[in-house]
Amino acid sequence: MIHIKNSSIEGKGIFASSDIKKGEIICHMTGNPISVEELKKRYVSGEVRVDDPFQIKDDTYLLLDSPYLFINHSCSPNSGIREVSILVAIKDIKKEEEITYDYSTTEWSDRTIWGIDWQEKWIMKCNCKSDNCRKEVKEFFLLPDELKKDYSAKKILPSFILEKINKNLSF
Repeated sequence: MIHIKNSSIEGKGIFASSDIKKGEIICHMTGNPISVEELKKRYVSGEVRVDDPFQIKDDTYLLLDSPYLFINHSCSPNSGIREVSILVAIKDIKKEEEITYDYSTTEWSDRTIWGIDWQEKWIMKCNCKSDNCRKEVKEFFLLPDELKKDYSAKKILPSFILEKINKNLSF
């Protein structure tokens, strides 16, 4: 259903091998779980780039397997995350179209786990080139309220983000 090739967004990307209908599951992203403490060490050593890990809990990330590591961010995504790591089409995707999701929908760092000095680490320059590009990719709670509502209505937020919304956030 997907394949890797060069992307106009960044490096390599994931592309649809055939048409994908809105609502269809694209893939279940897999990878190796890693703790925040281990992730900090790998950031410092340069083994891991800031946009590589995929958050699945407050204190756990996935170092994504190929090809999932190559799914690029977009401020106008055509897919989103459900449950822990299920990638779902949120609009029809044509064959050979790049598959993207909004990285901000999968990041909400717990300051008690990361520590204050690490909070500036997860800001990423955006290269998506969409009309509504935010220029920077940050954590979910920093998104505009209307966008948070839109993602919530489309049900494209991972479980741990939904739990945080239910406990902490009203928008």
